[in-house]
Amino acid sequence: MPDCLTSGMGAFAPALTRRALLRDMAALALGAMSPFSFAQHGGLGLVTPPVHLGDTLLVDQTGRTRLLNDVLRQGVTALQTIYTGCGTVCPLQGALFSAVQERIPQIRAHRPVQLLSVGIDPLSDSPSALRAWLARFQAGPAWNAATPALKDVDRMRVALSGSNSPLGDIANHSTQVYCFDANAMLRWRSADLPRVDDLCNVLGALARA
Repeated sequence: MPDCLTSGMGAFAPALTRRALLRDMAALALGAMSPFSFAQHGGLGLVTPPVHLGDTLLVDQTGRTRLLNDVLRQGVTALQTIYTGCGTVCPLQGALFSAVQERIPQIRAHRPVQLLSVGIDPLSDSPSALRAWLARFQAGPAWNAATPALKDVDRMRVALSGSNSPLGDIANHSTQVYCFDANAMLRWRSADLPRVDDLCNVLGALARA
């Protein structure tokens, strides 16, 4: 299996400075455009200045209540929004994270790398539904799922998107991936359904910065 950090990414050599790493993260957005578009977008690529999301209580797949920013501070995080009853794009999102999960051990990093699937249908995305959804994609310990309260869903979606456009219903939710550093700061927004290599390279850059 090719190393996701070296495949076509010579600019991500370990000797690069933090500024250069983040510069190249921004450049990835130019090649990451997807033919799919399901929801509003803010700016794609590097988030400047980085964004700190307001704290939100989440209930994870084990039934444990946790603060979003406490979860994000456990390591460098790729976050996606899904709902467990989705039969269209969410399985594609699950397959994407499954592929990224396989490559996490290859990422040369100073900090842990984790995946977080956030359910946006609190009436259906119960802990048992989240567990079943994760099991469907053979999620390991580095990949968790959690759901905010109904009152917090739209606020979180707006903050993630960086856009003031109408959200629309959850069937048309964004398939972007949002990458956070270990200080819980949003640093990068992907295009819809981004490439596995692009996510690995961004996560690697943040984990080494």
